[in-house]
Parts: sequence; structure tokens; C-alpha cells
Amino acid sequence: MNLREVFNQIRQKIGENATTSYTRSGCRVSMAKIPRARVVLDVDLAFPVDRAAKPQCDLVLFYIDTDSLVGVPMELKSGSVDASEVVKQLQEGARIVERLVPKGIKVNCIPVLVYGGQVHRKQRRKQIKPSKVNFRGEKFSIQTTRCGYEGNLAKALKIR
Repeated sequence: MNLREVFNQIRQKIGENATTSYTRSGCRVSMAKIPRARVVLDVDLAFPVDRAAKPQCDLVLFYIDTDSLVGVPMELKSGSVDASEVVKQLQEGARIVERLVPKGIKVNCIPVLVYGGQVHRKQRRKQIKPSKVNFRGEKFSIQTTRCGYEGNLAKALKIR
């Protein structure tokens, strides 16, 4: 199965739970420089739960980058950030990526925290940056970017 077929299967599975709104509680993600062939899952719409009972991320982006599929669980925070909670939310996002991508298909999981409130530099450096999200037996670092500016997600994903 080629990547386009897998991507189209994911698009079909996401279906009506796809979104073109990339804002949560005043925190906006810019899709500038992100490939146009993409699909973004609105996790709250797809899996409505009591957020206090089960942490989950806000959005999951899928796109194809040259030779691999990319899955990007995203948590958007406009206010204060609790690093341990963010890790749990992004871990749940990685589980969603795992469920949607068939085994045997190479996928790059890049968890991203998009924040607008004050995140003390020490908290970013000592709590968020060293935290890892487990995905298919590997550990992935959490990338961070600020809310609301053009190209913020591309910067976190290191897309030029």
C-alpha cells in the first residue's frame, strides 16, 4: 500500500470529524507552509469525553512529507500550562495516530504544544522539552511554538 492510499484511508476514517478551524480558546495554529494535502482531526468532535476524566489533545494533523506519513498531535493552550497534563494529552494524541495508521506504514509522530500564555523558560527547558511521547516503541520529543503568528506550526515542525 502506498502513502497516498494510506493518507486517503485516514481522510475517509476522519470524515466529518475533520476541521478547518485551527483555534482553541483563543490560541490559533497557522497552517502556512504545511502541505495542502492534509487532514486535521478535531479530537473533541471525534471523541467527546469529559476532559477532566480523560486527557486528550485538541487536534491531530496528517500529511505526507516526501517519503513518510507525518502525524502531529497538537495541544493548544492560551493560558497557563501544566507540563504533566500536556504530556498526557499528547500521549493520547499519539495513540490516535497509532490507531489510524496501519501497522507497517512508516509514520513520523511529532507531538506539538502550541501555547499563548506564559510558560516560564525553566518549565519549558526542564519539564516540557525533556518529556517524551511514546509511539510504536520509540520516544518523541515535544516541540513547542507560540500561538497566533503566521508559520508557527511550520516552525515547530522545522518546515522551511
